[in-house]
Amino acid sequence: MTAKTKIILSMALAAVFFAGGLGIAAWQGALADGRGHIAAGDVCSNVPHRERAAEIFRSVLPENTSYSFAPLMKHGDDIFASGCDVYGGKLRDRQYLLNFYAHRTALGWTEARDGEVVHREYGVGLEPFEAGDKAWAGPRMAFVGTTCRKKVTTKPEMNRMVVTVIAQTPLEASDAKSTSVLKELAVDFARQVHRDAECEVPARLPEG
Repeated sequence: MTAKTKIILSMALAAVFFAGGLGIAAWQGALADGRGHIAAGDVCSNVPHRERAAEIFRSVLPENTSYSFAPLMKHGDDIFASGCDVYGGKLRDRQYLLNFYAHRTALGWTEARDGEVVHREYGVGLEPFEAGDKAWAGPRMAFVGTTCRKKVTTKPEMNRMVVTVIAQTPLEASDAKSTSVLKELAVDFARQVHRDAECEVPARLPEG
């Protein structure tokens, strides 16, 4: 074998190994760019049944390489608010996926519901269901209203509790499944909120 032939063979082998290395790197990159995992401990602590909630999120949230959760809790004599925002992707270009939010209101239930539907797509397909005093759900939003205090007080906003779970980005599921999932999350959250707010009136929510 001549020296020239050896050089050509060496260059060919180097090219093969280099291409193979690129292939492995690309394969590893593809794995790194897959769906991020959501563990029960990642879910906001004020969201109940965190293992079940994490399972739901893994099954219906839009695919992202990572997920993050931002909790909210304000509890005092004059105010109560509880929430959890769910995001997908890195901080710089993250996507707003899901929002849990509960607060007291003095509004009637229909008025409170309509006030939450600032963006029309959230109100598409809303249908009533049995939970609390009034409840509606559709593929983008579930709303549950419960009475929290026994009497009208000097602060009537303390008497009623509004709970919503909104898919800020459409879920990766059929409309029927999306509606069912949002109902489950909203009713569970409403049950937890009723306890956290130390409400005096029975929640009248399905057991769970």
